[in-house]
Amino acid sequence: MYRWVESSKDSLAISSLSILGDGHPFIPINSPLRGVFKMDIGSRCRIIAEQIDTSRTFPPQILRTKPGLSPVTWSVAFSPDGCCLASAHDNETVCIWDVTTGWSLQELKRRVLSVAFSPYGRRFASGSNNRAVHVTDAATGALLQRLDRPIAQVYASVNTVAFSADGHRLASSSEDCTVQGWNAATGLPIQELRHDAPVCSVAFSPDSHYLASASRNDAIHVWDVAKGSSVIQKRLQHHNYRPNISFSTDGSVLRVKYCEGPPIHLHFPSLEMIDNPHPSPLYLDKNSLCVKHQGLTLRLCWLPDHFKPTTPVTQHGNRICIGGWGTVAFIDLDELAVPDL
Repeated sequence: MYRWVESSKDSLAISSLSILGDGHPFIPINSPLRGVFKMDIGSRCRIIAEQIDTSRTFPPQILRTKPGLSPVTWSVAFSPDGCCLASAHDNETVCIWDVTTGWSLQELKRRVLSVAFSPYGRRFASGSNNRAVHVTDAATGALLQRLDRPIAQVYASVNTVAFSADGHRLASSSEDCTVQGWNAATGLPIQELRHDAPVCSVAFSPDSHYLASASRNDAIHVWDVAKGSSVIQKRLQHHNYRPNISFSTDGSVLRVKYCEGPPIHLHFPSLEMIDNPHPSPLYLDKNSLCVKHQGLTLRLCWLPDHFKPTTPVTQHGNRICIGGWGTVAFIDLDELAVPDL
């Protein structure tokens, strides 16, 4: 440590306050350093849930991890108004959080791999590893519908779910290489679309006319929802286990995101690569939240070393969420020095 300080003393002298500010949230709560260096720096980066313990609130510090318990966070999703967050965990739990206070609003015991809110936020859908899709009342936690595939393989878990923007349809993707379309009102199956590999992600276009899907062999398909036919396909060369796709707000860009590294942007409907997307996307790299700016990689904040991401960066306005092993990390961009991109 002494040698490091000696070799870095010039940088430490110039940036001491910045280093202290960035490191202060990670000082253990009971450490004497918190009493020596009292700083009102807000919640630059906080873990709102470490062990899915709904009996407590989550103050703007890094919470301790209990030994021997590290449920994977499979999926996170903001409500349309950005006030709530749903998270799915491998200990058969779905949690609904108040993202402002960190309070857990609901905890549902279900075998779930993915979650998605309806366009108006009154319901959320969840996909499970028992082949079913559940539709739940977001306010009460009551089960409204259980959607069962008419024919499915025994272990065809539902990897992702998505509502169309008009709320009329629901799509789910499965390990049996299929995408299933549902009538969101009746819960009846409408159509089945097929890949040649397990399907990891689905997303509707903003006008609800198209459905995009991504599989584990890096194949991207875009389907005409009304006709159930493939419009265009593209094979990427990223070789990532779980690609996650979404459309831009205006529907002109299809984003392919991963747990770490910059996302891929494809022009829609051509699916040609976009080299310098605008606005620049946020992504996680080596446990730091990054953004590309004028050819440089800017690291906006660092997550603790023990944080292991299991979901891509999910954003709603200036709020960021990243699921991890035993944790759900929440970052408020208003507390960071984010450049005008």
